[in-house]
Amino acid sequence: MKTNRKWLLGLFTLVLSMTIIISGCGSSNNNGGSNTAANGGQSDNGSAEQTEKPAEPVTITYSQWGTAEELQRTQELLDKFMEANPSITVKLEGKDWGSYWDGLTANAAGGTLPDVFKTSYAFIEKYAELGIFKELDGPLADNGFDLNNIDPSLLGLHKYNGKQVSLPIDANVIVWYYDKAIFADPKKNPKNAPVPSLEPTWDEIIDIATKLTLDKNGKNPGEAGFDGNNIVQWGMSVSPGSSMDWFLEPELWSNGAKLVNDDGSLALNTPEAREVLDFFIDATKKKINTTPAQIEGLGGQVNLGITTGKVAMNPGGNWNTTNFKEAKVDYGITYLPKFKENKTVVQPAGIAISSNTKHEEAAYKLLAWLAGPEGQTELAKQGYSIPANKAASDAYIATAGEANKIFLDAQQFGIISPFTVKKTDLVWTYGEQSLKNPLAGDGDVDAAIKDLESKLK
Repeated sequence: MKTNRKWLLGLFTLVLSMTIIISGCGSSNNNGGSNTAANGGQSDNGSAEQTEKPAEPVTITYSQWGTAEELQRTQELLDKFMEANPSITVKLEGKDWGSYWDGLTANAAGGTLPDVFKTSYAFIEKYAELGIFKELDGPLADNGFDLNNIDPSLLGLHKYNGKQVSLPIDANVIVWYYDKAIFADPKKNPKNAPVPSLEPTWDEIIDIATKLTLDKNGKNPGEAGFDGNNIVQWGMSVSPGSSMDWFLEPELWSNGAKLVNDDGSLALNTPEAREVLDFFIDATKKKINTTPAQIEGLGGQVNLGITTGKVAMNPGGNWNTTNFKEAKVDYGITYLPKFKENKTVVQPAGIAISSNTKHEEAAYKLLAWLAGPEGQTELAKQGYSIPANKAASDAYIATAGEANKIFLDAQQFGIISPFTVKKTDLVWTYGEQSLKNPLAGDGDVDAAIKDLESKLK
C-alpha cells in the first residue's frame, strides 16, 4: 500500500508539472500573439512550423508558331512569367505556321496537346469542333479577370458557340498607308493632291488617286492623250479578290453588306455588296488602281505597294510598318477608306488552355499573365506587337511612338466576323482564284459568285 501511495503522489506531481508547462506555452506575449507567431512561425526551440504550404513545383508546355526571332521574344516573356511564378516551369515548343497546325491536329487525335497554346482567330471553329479548347468563362469569372480592357471585336473572334475559348493577346489592325514623298514631290504630284484625311471616304480617295496616277507623259486618267498602257505611277493599289478577309470584308461591312451570311453562305449577291464590287472594278478599269498582273510586276504584295515608289496609297496591316522602315519609306497612316461607316479588321492571335491539361491552375496562371496587364505590358515594351489589352496601351505608345496610336484607336472599328470552316475555305482555298481577276474587271463576276455559292453549300 505504501508503494501505491508513492506512485499516486508521483503521478499527481507529474500531471501538475505538465499543466504548468502547457499553461506557460499558451500564455500571451506583450503584443497579444503567441510565442510561435512572434517568432515568425517557429517554436521556441527553433523548429519551423509551416503556416502555409508552398506551391508544388510544376512543369507545363506552351506551344506557338513563329520565326526564330518571334520565338525568342516569346521566351523572354515566359522568362518574366517564371520569375514572377517560381514554382511554375514553362517549356516553349515552337514550329513554323504549317507544321504547327498539322501538329495540333495530331496532338488532338493523340491526346497529347500542350497545356497552353497559341491560336488563330481564323481557326477557332475548326479546332473547337475537335474539342481541344477548355472553356474559359468560368475560370475568368472565378479569378476576376477584367475583360473590359479587351475590345469586344477581339473577344468575339475568340468565341465558339458564345463561349470564350481563347483570349486575344495581340491586335493586328488593317489601315490605309500613303507615301508622303510622292505627295510632297511636285513632279509626282503635279495637281497638288492633298494627303488623305484621318477618316477618308472613297470619293475622297478616288479623287486623290486620279490626280496621282501618271502615264509616261505625266497625264492623269480622264485627260486627253492619257496612255493607260504606259503608267509609271498609280494612285492606289488594292486587290479585293486576293485580300478578301483583310480588305474586302471590312469594306463590305462599311457599306452595310457582308462577305458571308450568318449561316455560312456567300453574301455577295445583295445590292449593297454588288455596289462595293462594282466600285473596285470601275476603279481598276479607270486605270487608277493596279491590276493583278501589275501587282506581280511591283513585287507581288499589294500591301507593300508604296515601297516601290510607284504607288501612292495602299491598305496594309500594322506589321507593315517594319517593311516600310526597312525600305526607308516616309509613310502616313489613316483609317481604311469608308463607304458609309468606318470599319476595319482586327486580326488577333490568342492563347488557349488544352481541354485535357493536367495542370489547370498553372495553365490558367500563364494564360491570365500573358493576356493580362503584366504580360501585355511586357509584350508592348518589346515594340513588335500591338497589345490586345488596353491596360498596356501606355507602354505600347511609349515604345512605338505617338504616331502609332492610330492602331489602338482603330480597334473601335473592328468588325466581329468569326471564321467558320466554310469561310476559311472561301478565303484561302478557292475564293481568290475565282474573284481576283473578275474584281479587277477581267472576267464574269456573276459566274464567279455563282461558282462560289455552289462551293459553300
